[in-house]
Amino acid sequence: MAWTERTATGRRGLRLQRIAPYVPPTTVAIADLQDRLGLTRAEVRLFTTYLGLERVPMAEGMTAQEMMLTAGEAALDGADRTRVRHLVHPHTVLHVTPATHRLMTTLRDKLQLTEASGFELAHQNCTSGLFSVRVVEALLRAEPPGAQALVLVTDKITTPLVQKLHGTTILGEAAVAVLAGLDGPGDEVVGQAHRTLGEYHSSQDMPADVQRRYKQVYMPTMLEVLHEAVADAGLTLDDIDRILPHNVNRHSWVMSAKTLGVPVERFYLDNVPRTGHCFGADPFVNLHTARAEAAIRPGDAVVLLSAGASGTFSAVVVRVDDLPPHAAGPGGQ
Repeated sequence: MAWTERTATGRRGLRLQRIAPYVPPTTVAIADLQDRLGLTRAEVRLFTTYLGLERVPMAEGMTAQEMMLTAGEAALDGADRTRVRHLVHPHTVLHVTPATHRLMTTLRDKLQLTEASGFELAHQNCTSGLFSVRVVEALLRAEPPGAQALVLVTDKITTPLVQKLHGTTILGEAAVAVLAGLDGPGDEVVGQAHRTLGEYHSSQDMPADVQRRYKQVYMPTMLEVLHEAVADAGLTLDDIDRILPHNVNRHSWVMSAKTLGVPVERFYLDNVPRTGHCFGADPFVNLHTARAEAAIRPGDAVVLLSAGASGTFSAVVVRVDDLPPHAAGPGGQ
């Protein structure tokens, strides 16, 4: 497919050089979560029959730190770790570990990233992973040539309160490590868009009338952000080979395809029944598995798409490169 140059300057975008997901091998059927989540039989049918969810992975006995280390080691295997100047942990749940745990220092030390600064990125809900792409690109433009960043995306379900999004999805656990740089091989970021609707910041605590308004603007805003990212890449929707959205459910993307006037097959939805919604890791896990399953090929234009329950929306357009797989551990897809 012919590509349009993103900018007249010809400046290359960020390269996603390695993508290493860790998806736990243990999965739980939605029906088996009925007691834990207080689901009614009707809700189980809603999530499975109507929304297309079947199972979610659960990292039983593993901490968020252990999941990130597993993914991180896979992404860094054979790499020059002294080139990594930034270590970033985007997450949805605000409190991943106690403040005294010094998570980022521990991750940096265990991954032997002696030259890296580390920080967490939050308050963007499930778009935190995609939002980190623009943050990392900006940081690396201030670094010497050859510098890299390692992004570790994961969330740990510590309470049933964060595993169910009422009437929308059931969440699972997964981690993904993304090694990124401004040069070398990798999926090139050629377009981005992000929007925050601050009036919906209360997420699941929104009053009923605000919830109704959010439901009305949710999908139109999502599709506007998708179009903005495609335009930022200098492309049109006809140039896009596949759309890789977060795995919140199947129904919403079927309806989105109808609104866009494109076949639903253009949306990669294969992971919806397999993993459910794994917070901000979804788009990167989907990019990895779509490549492994030959659902996308080198040269394809694909859109990674995500939204957060608090009114955040992100889309990233990438040009697919020919990358080897870097699955992390026995559960890596």
